[in-house]
Amino acid sequence: MRKRITDRLSFKVFLITFIVQVLFGVLIFVLLYKATPLSWNTLGRNEMETKFSRFVETLNNTPYAECGKLVDDFILSNNCHIVFYKENKNEWDRFPADVTDSKYQLRVRDDVLKLINLEDNKEMILSASGRVWFEDIKGRKDKDFTVVCLWSQKGEYVIFASLKRTLPVIIAAVLLISVVCSFIYAYLFARPVRKLSLLSGKIAGMDFSVRSGSKRRDEIGDLGRDLDNLSASLNETISDLNQRTMELEHEIGRVNELERQKEVFFIAASHELKTPITIAQGQVRGMIDGVPPYDDLDTYLPRTLAALKRMESLIGEILTVSRMQAANEITQVKVDLTSLLNNRIDEIRELLDVREIPLVTSIDSGLFCDGNAELISMAVGTFLSNAVFYSSEGSKLIVNAHEDNGFILTEIRNTGSHIDEEDLPHLFEAFYRSDSSRNRRSGGSGLGLYLGKIIIERHNGTVSLDNEGDDVVAKIELPVSTENP
Repeated sequence: MRKRITDRLSFKVFLITFIVQVLFGVLIFVLLYKATPLSWNTLGRNEMETKFSRFVETLNNTPYAECGKLVDDFILSNNCHIVFYKENKNEWDRFPADVTDSKYQLRVRDDVLKLINLEDNKEMILSASGRVWFEDIKGRKDKDFTVVCLWSQKGEYVIFASLKRTLPVIIAAVLLISVVCSFIYAYLFARPVRKLSLLSGKIAGMDFSVRSGSKRRDEIGDLGRDLDNLSASLNETISDLNQRTMELEHEIGRVNELERQKEVFFIAASHELKTPITIAQGQVRGMIDGVPPYDDLDTYLPRTLAALKRMESLIGEILTVSRMQAANEITQVKVDLTSLLNNRIDEIRELLDVREIPLVTSIDSGLFCDGNAELISMAVGTFLSNAVFYSSEGSKLIVNAHEDNGFILTEIRNTGSHIDEEDLPHLFEAFYRSDSSRNRRSGGSGLGLYLGKIIIERHNGTVSLDNEGDDVVAKIELPVSTENP
C-alpha cells in the first residue's frame, strides 16, 4: 500500500518547520507591539504650531468685529480650544478674558483646568500662545491680550503603526521565507533518511552488497555507518551459515552414504559368511553321518578346515573394517615407509618367482610418514598382492616411491594388464570382484581394496587404481611425517 504524502517524513518536517516559523513571526510582531513605548507625533505638533502662528498673525490684522468668526473657524477646523488672557500672562489659574463674540472660545477657568489636567497617560494637551492687539475694542481699555491654543494629541505606537502599514509585505515575506526554509530543512533532513530507508529495504531483501557510503559526521552519518556495519556483519553471518549449511548437507549426505554402505556391507558380509558356514556344516554333518563321499575324512577334513580358515580370515577383515570405521583417531607414530615397502616386497618375492613376474623397484631412502605401521603395511600389502594375483602372462611389476610436494607417492605398476572400464568405479566397494568368472579361492574376499582405501584415507592420504595405456597403476599418497628425522 502506497503511503499518502501526509505520512511522509519530509512533509511532516516541512509542515512543522513552516508552522514554527509563522508562529515565530507572529510572536515577534506581538512582542514589538507590547514593547514599543507610546510616541508623540512631533510633526503634527509642529504643524499645529505653524497654523497657530499664522492664526495669531491674521488675528492681529483683522478688525475686532470679525475676530469672533475667525476664532470659531480656527477652532472647528483644527479641533482645538482657544482661550484669551489679559496681557502677556497665561498662568492656568487665571481667569480667561471674554474678548470676542466667539461661540466656542473658553471663558471658564474650570474648563481650562479640566483640559490641562488629563489623567489619561495616552493623551496629552499641547498649547501654543501668542500676543494679540485688537485695533479697537469698544468699551475696553485693555488692548494687549495673550491668546492660547489648546489641543489634544493621543500617543501612538510608531513602530507598530509602521509595521501595520507594511503588514501585507511582512506577511508575504514571512510566508515566503517559511516555505523556502521549510523546504530546505525537509530536503536536507528527509533526503538522507529516505536514502537510508532504501538501504535498509535492500538489506531486508537480503541484498547485503549495498552501502550508504555516508561521510557525514552527524547522527544520520552514524546511522548510515551502522547500517553498513550491519550489512557487512549479516553478509558475513549469512555466508558463514550458508557454508555451514553446505558442510552440514555434505556431512549428512556422507553419513547417509556410510549408513547405506554399512547396510550393504553387512548384507554382503552375511552372505559371504553364510556360504563357508553352509559348506562346512554340510561337510561335517556328512562326515558324522558317514555319508559318501564325506566319509573320506582324509579328503574332506582339510577342505572343511580350509573353509573355516577362510571364514576366520573374512571375520578378521570384517572386524578390521569395523574398527577402522568406528575409530575416531589413529595413534600416530613415525613410520619408516621405505623399510615397510621393502619388507612387503620381500614377502611376495617367492610368489613373484613362482609366477615368473619380473620386479623393478625404485624406492627412495628416508621416506617417513605418520600413522599406524601395521595398518599401512596391510594396505600396501593388499595393493602389492592384487598386482601379483591379477598379473597376466608376460607382465612386469614396477614399484616406485619418492617424495613430492610434502607427500610420499607410492606407485605400483602392473604392465601388460587391463581392468574393464565398467569395473573401475566399483573396485573399492566391499565384496566386489572385478572378474565374475573367478571363484572365491582366486578372487579373495572382496574386502582387500575396500579396507586398503579406508586405511589410507584415515591417514589423510589418497589412493587410486586406473588404467594407464596397457598398464594398471595403483597410486598411494601419504603426507610426509611432521616429526624431525
